[in-house]
Amino acid sequence: MEPRYIFFCLLLGIKTISGNISRQRSAAVVTARRRFCLWTRIRRAWCSARVRIASAGGGTVFLLFPAALAGSASPGRMLLQGRHPASVTTRLIRVLIVFLTVLSLGFPVAPGQAEEVTEVRIGLLAKRGTATDLPLWQPTADYLTSHLPGHRFLLVALDFTQIHDSVLEGRIDFVLTNPAFYVELEKIHGVRRIATLVNRHRNGESTSTFGGVIFCRADRDDLRGISDLRGQRFMAVEPRSFGGWIVCWRELYQRGIDPLRFFSGLEYGNTHDAVVFAVQNGQADAGTVRTDTLERMAAADLIRLENFRILAEQEVPGFPFKLSTALYPEWPMAALRTTSGELVNRVTSALLAMDPDDPAAQASGSGGWTAPLNYQPVHDCLLDLRIEPYADFGQFTLMDVLRRYWRQLALLFAAMGVIGSAALSIFLLNRRLVEKNCEIDELNTTLEARVIERTRRIHTLLDQELYFREIMKTVAAVNGLLLSAADLPVLLVEACRLMGAHSHYGFTWICLRKGEVVELVYSADTTIRLPGNPPYSFTDPTDPFAESVAARCLRDNATVALVQWDPQVSVTPWIDRTSTSDFRAVIGLPLRAGYGQPSLGALCVYTMRRQGFEPEEIAMLEELACDIGFVVNDFRQRERVQSLEQERRENYEQTILSFADMIDQRDTYTAGHTVRVASYSRLLGDRMGLPEDQADLLQQAAVLHDIGKIAIPDAVLLKPGQLSPLEYELIKLHASAGHDMLAGVSMYRDLAAIIRHHHERFDGMGYPDRLQGHDIPLLARIIGVADSFDAMTTNRIYKPRKSIDEALDELQALSGKQFDPEVVVAGLDVLRGITLADDVSQLPKNKMEEHRFSYFFSDKLTGLYNEDYLQIVLQNAHILRNYHCLQSIYVKNMAEYNRQHGWEQGNLLMLRLTAELRERFPDSLLFRAYGRDFVIISRDQCFLLAGKGGMFASLQGTGVEIETSLLDLRRDATYCIDKLENLEVLCDLECPV
Repeated sequence: MEPRYIFFCLLLGIKTISGNISRQRSAAVVTARRRFCLWTRIRRAWCSARVRIASAGGGTVFLLFPAALAGSASPGRMLLQGRHPASVTTRLIRVLIVFLTVLSLGFPVAPGQAEEVTEVRIGLLAKRGTATDLPLWQPTADYLTSHLPGHRFLLVALDFTQIHDSVLEGRIDFVLTNPAFYVELEKIHGVRRIATLVNRHRNGESTSTFGGVIFCRADRDDLRGISDLRGQRFMAVEPRSFGGWIVCWRELYQRGIDPLRFFSGLEYGNTHDAVVFAVQNGQADAGTVRTDTLERMAAADLIRLENFRILAEQEVPGFPFKLSTALYPEWPMAALRTTSGELVNRVTSALLAMDPDDPAAQASGSGGWTAPLNYQPVHDCLLDLRIEPYADFGQFTLMDVLRRYWRQLALLFAAMGVIGSAALSIFLLNRRLVEKNCEIDELNTTLEARVIERTRRIHTLLDQELYFREIMKTVAAVNGLLLSAADLPVLLVEACRLMGAHSHYGFTWICLRKGEVVELVYSADTTIRLPGNPPYSFTDPTDPFAESVAARCLRDNATVALVQWDPQVSVTPWIDRTSTSDFRAVIGLPLRAGYGQPSLGALCVYTMRRQGFEPEEIAMLEELACDIGFVVNDFRQRERVQSLEQERRENYEQTILSFADMIDQRDTYTAGHTVRVASYSRLLGDRMGLPEDQADLLQQAAVLHDIGKIAIPDAVLLKPGQLSPLEYELIKLHASAGHDMLAGVSMYRDLAAIIRHHHERFDGMGYPDRLQGHDIPLLARIIGVADSFDAMTTNRIYKPRKSIDEALDELQALSGKQFDPEVVVAGLDVLRGITLADDVSQLPKNKMEEHRFSYFFSDKLTGLYNEDYLQIVLQNAHILRNYHCLQSIYVKNMAEYNRQHGWEQGNLLMLRLTAELRERFPDSLLFRAYGRDFVIISRDQCFLLAGKGGMFASLQGTGVEIETSLLDLRRDATYCIDKLENLEVLCDLECPV
């Protein structure tokens, strides 16, 4: 037991003893009353102190007790001061009571007895995002917590899609949202506003209204007004954002503008900040946000106001923010219908009492709160635009009638039902009375005959019931077969067998037509053979089959039944009568995919029953024939679908090959590269255990991975040298271009996604989308490794190829950075054993490629290769491997010749000299370097040309002389050009650093 309870029990005991002693005195009544008052005073003080301790979290309160007693000069206080003439014993008891009471108050209160704290949730529409808005409004929640003891206020950040669910499910008690959502919540869920926000500008001006601002970048000189936005890209915050879209929409509506037709594109940024940044970065031409957004972002150094232009700007006296639309009441704080009235009143009082300089107001950038304003302008705005809660305003439907008058309509229909039921009951009762009277009369006259007839009919009905049961059993067995069979011929033969198992059916066969002839016949009875073999014509009168019931059924597309009444007439005129003499009737039923559809064939059933076929039996057989026809049509449709699917697949593969051929025609090097990358990709895919369909998709994507290069200009794509930074940026567009070319075709959509991302890097530094890690499709990661491996092992004009080991080492070095480590591991296994072709390079292989090559590396005057290509050749040991000699020709006195005869004659002289060089060295590489020097790289051994121009007829008598030098080319060596007074070719070991 806790100490305070022990002291409390002692107090009760002492009180009892004191009372007994006092009753022995002459003033017992007065003393008892005074002691009772004292005791009551002590208990009240004790309770008060305990409550205060609970609120403070426990602790001693010795000083609280005197304060609790010091209220008035009560009898209890006089008793403690000794004014009553009591005995010494009584006084000691009183002092002991006071001491024990105070001592009991000194014990701490158990934590479980502390006052409970109630959580109150405030839903906040995070218009600028949770990370931005929660820090702004958290001080307001703390403010309410401090002003409403016993309550702790929590903020719940909600986006535009979560507010309705939060209110409907009661997850919040209050909601702070824009006026449009408030109006909708008020109309649908009955929320009520309790205060309106007062917005405040940095200069201290305050306002309780807001609107929207339409803006663009300040450097857009073509955008000066709203009319200039036609055909521009426009961005708003969110379709339900009041300040971020709806007020702007109403402004456009009042100007007669339909946003969906007026703008070239209308997008939503989801937050106000995102819209501002989108306009600033050029992702949108113009945008709209609520007033004060630009000013607050500028105050936070996120933007500069001078970088934006306000469109349709309005000046409203006393309104401190940029404005383009009408003004509307600021955001309200609203309470849910389920929130208690006492809590609503306390929260309202606390909000209205908030000082503009309070830290909560400062944090949210507001000037506190004011009494709730009139939100009728918001209702008018939503009503003009016919959006929730006025989306169906003015429409009166049948549901509205039922909703309004359902009670009256229910009573009316109930009354009509009662009256109709009573009338029908009376009518049926009268009719039955008449019938019974007639039956009684008839029974009285022909009772015996009726009994005999009834008995006969009962036997007949019993026989028919047994007969129909057998038919139903047969039909059910065939229907079960239709649901389970997977092969059409087997299905039809088995159906004939089941029909033939019926006790009265002697023979059943099924025929399928093709055009005007019966193409196929199925039967399970091998004892009866049809005359001849199909096809049978059911329209040719000369064909015996045309006389059969099946032929008539196919011609008329209707059920045909024939009963043999005359023994001399056969129901099977076209079949041998010796095997069909027992048949008494035959029925032909068309097989159709549906009622009213053309026949697909016929079901023929022969019976030995003398009466033929009953009407109910014919109905069941017709239903069965329809079921068989439906299954036949289903099988044929499946065959057509499979055929079309096969044709589509063949067309798909043919299209892939056509695309690959387009790449071949564009650039033969790219074509060879495509084939190799497809081969490497298939090896990698098989090594990584891809399913067959994924491996095929990978190979197809690899064939087309460079299809986007069709959109790259020839000057960049076909350039054999190293690309400039700008040209490289153009080349990078081929990935997204290939995606755009194929994504619009459904059958290529899977390929398009792979092609788009085959240049992404595993570390996120690739292009075009900078995807990272496993966000990149697996097939694209495989193609990226195969593509890079082929590029490393291919000779380029500006860089020789690497060996397989060198390329694999580089793949391993870039694993986890550029390439997927799993794909690299597979590549190290399967690519090490491949064989590289020796002729894989970018050197021209035909006349067309030579012309293309000369476009980049030809001398403009002579058409020979220029010094740029000379430098590339000298640096490429793979090219020099087939050449042995290099001769340099230095043309002297050319400047003097130009001064005497003019530049035009000098050019003609150089052309004549070039023609002689081409004629003399047809299999050599000829270069003109730096205007007046020539270089000849030959496959044969070197020999020195004669000096002073005597060897060349074009130079004789011109005064122009030549000097020559020879250089034997060493295998696997590279060289450089040293241009001082004369061009000089040096080995790399001799080149200046």
